[in-house]
Amino acid sequence: MHIFVFSYNRGPFLDNCIRSIEECAPDCGLTVIDDGSDDEETRAVLERIGERHRVISRTADSGHKLGGLYANMQAAYEMAGEDELICFLQDDTQMVRRLTAADIRDFEQCFEREPKLGFISPAFVRGISLKRETDRDFRFDEASGLWFWYPQKRSTGTWFSALLIASTRRLRAVNWCFEVGESVNNRRARALFCRMGRLRAPFSMWLPNGRAYRGKQKSLALRFGEWYRRCGLYPLEYMDDAAVENLRSARPPRLPVAEEILQLRGGARLRAPWTYDPMQGASLLKLLDRLERKSR
Repeated sequence: MHIFVFSYNRGPFLDNCIRSIEECAPDCGLTVIDDGSDDEETRAVLERIGERHRVISRTADSGHKLGGLYANMQAAYEMAGEDELICFLQDDTQMVRRLTAADIRDFEQCFEREPKLGFISPAFVRGISLKRETDRDFRFDEASGLWFWYPQKRSTGTWFSALLIASTRRLRAVNWCFEVGESVNNRRARALFCRMGRLRAPFSMWLPNGRAYRGKQKSLALRFGEWYRRCGLYPLEYMDDAAVENLRSARPPRLPVAEEILQLRGGARLRAPWTYDPMQGASLLKLLDRLERKSR
């Protein structure tokens, strides 16, 4: 399996992400695709990573709030092998457990057993996704060994996620193309594939309370949100083999909710459910952010 990490101006986060991959998946290929970082600290981190792994710097001006993420995902997909498992992570994520050859074979078998499976999420379930009763419908499929999500009033994140595992052969068979925006890709995946599978024992997760950009910018509203939520680098502890096996073999199957299973490194504490967007739930800040970015 080849792991691609997408990066922009978050050097300490990227360093944490790459170190976690080196620790947990040393036998996987690794490529960092940076979206034109101009921060000196990030450039220094990229230079150090480049001594050990492939680093590609490209600026894709998509005009989308996530910058060139989806253009860079398409670039990664195009440079991957014709018949290869690929895993997409981002600089504000990390691996949280050891990934074995048996794990990777299990991923391959998931795609072999289910011809309509397009994507598997490598991430834990966010607790904040379960705040509404209508979003709690996760069902475990014994045949595939995967969880599937059946929310009643939303679809984004049901068929597609920017953190993913995919088979390039499967994607190329349907002429897949990554488009700009998660909702667009979600609709396309819905038309082509079954729901996105979720691992019984995930191996990666977004870091809570991380720092963010919108269109490669930090508005005053975004900066205020980061200050108010005490945003910073909150790395996660690695799971030991016993904890992984307990999760993998739990009966009945246990939904892998991040806050219930993972711990912050060094005993740090954050209010649950964890948040992943400095302006999450703050509609006024989001409006001010959009207005400021449009006025530039």
